[in-house]
Amino acid sequence: MSSLFVNQRKVLKNVELIIFDKDGTLIDIHHYWSSMISIRAREIVHTWFNDVDALQHEANLMTLMGVDLKTNRLKPEGPVGVKSRDHIVSLVSDYVCQHARLVTNGDVELLFQSVDQTTEQNLLPLLKTLPGVEKLLADIKSSDAIAVIASTDITSRAVKAIQALQLNAFFSHIVGGDAVKHTKPAPDLAQLVIERVGVTPSKVAVIGDHPVDILMGLGAGVEVNIGVLNGISKQHNFDDYPCQIVENLQAIQIH
Repeated sequence: MSSLFVNQRKVLKNVELIIFDKDGTLIDIHHYWSSMISIRAREIVHTWFNDVDALQHEANLMTLMGVDLKTNRLKPEGPVGVKSRDHIVSLVSDYVCQHARLVTNGDVELLFQSVDQTTEQNLLPLLKTLPGVEKLLADIKSSDAIAVIASTDITSRAVKAIQALQLNAFFSHIVGGDAVKHTKPAPDLAQLVIERVGVTPSKVAVIGDHPVDILMGLGAGVEVNIGVLNGISKQHNFDDYPCQIVENLQAIQIH
């Protein structure tokens, strides 16, 4: 059986399953979501606002959805990358109702779906893998462990992103927030993939870039949870949680 190492120190003997977050852990979350949020904001303003203060509303919507416009990076508190899609839809719906016209959450969801469909025709410009991703996934594939993805993104979107990067062969399952009743930080996603693979939590590791990933793992009974710092969180964000910390996936090995 294979063992999992963090910074050359063994943290889990006989590892059978590794649960990866997607955005911020495997994929550059800042590049992907700042691009997506910019497209969403532009379409929202084009659809429901007049030309007056259009650029200001675009900026406000990008900030509302989680982009720090000074750095063009995601805010650690989200909501994108942290909260559910339904939560973000509700925030946008409230903003449009307050500043333009009455819309429903369903109207906003349809607009988001339209943006999804447009960008899915060519996802690669939105996607960048993070350091160490391909090497670690290849090593897991060569071992007797299984890799899965548990993401707050919707399942179909997560699958298409991984397929666009030609990484799908490394994962036995890819599940998104729409696959469970409660997404991160609830344990539902981890519990779902643990059940599907058929392993015990003591043989599982969770790797994610946000405390919600750690909380998901802890709630599912996973003892080895690893916070990675090339996403939206800093080291201090993990201080309250029992977990390992790495700069990027290059610090994780499986032997």
